Amino acid sequence: MSYKAVIFDLYGTLVGNFSLQAYNKVQEKMAKILGVPYPKFWQAMGETIKDRSLGNLSAEENIVEVCRRLGVKVDRAQIKQTVFLKDEFTRNSIIPEPEVVEALDLLKRNNLRIGLMTNCNSAVPRFFPASPLAQYIDAPVFSCEEGIKKPSPRIYEIACERLKVEPQVCLYVGDGSDKELTTAAALGMLPILKRTDLTDVYDPHRPEVENWQGHTIDEISELCNIISELV
Repeated sequence: MSYKAVIFDLYGTLVGNFSLQAYNKVQEKMAKILGVPYPKFWQAMGETIKDRSLGNLSAEENIVEVCRRLGVKVDRAQIKQTVFLKDEFTRNSIIPEPEVVEALDLLKRNNLRIGLMTNCNSAVPRFFPASPLAQYIDAPVFSCEEGIKKPSPRIYEIACERLKVEPQVCLYVGDGSDKELTTAAALGMLPILKRTDLTDVYDPHRPEVENWQGHTIDEISELCNIISELV
């Protein structure tokens, strides 16, 4: 089959994994600024992940909601400082390695359309245009902007619609979080597992990764060879 497009996951695929250890250090600093116990802050932030990823809470609204749940009053300056810390973490987390950029450039020169689909908070689409990835992505799809997230089939359909391709001529590449590969396969895409270290992620136990029997890659640069073999 002649494939026309590739849709990528973001964290653990085009950029490094969302480091749980590094993020927890940022959250410790945020809790200190707000004057709240870190364990309680960490728990409340965890409880609001879904609302952030669906776009129901902006960064500022998230801090206000967390403080409301903890019964803490904070001023505008404290909110601004904590949001700045989180924003800087996000900004730095979506910078790819040069090898990834080179691989995307090669895919584009091979006339493949490229999509991005990620579960994320509102900071990611805000900073994405300044990322080196942006110039290569024809259709970025962010859960916080669509109000739906993987593994909902609808978010995959949106990506295909914006790329103007049918799922059957599209590859999906991800590190296996959120049941993303099995959903892609169910829609007719060819899923490819991007192997990555799962020792510092929020969901280290991923059944579809542990039981994966399909195509796998260690580097994005391997895709061109896989695609040429599939034609």
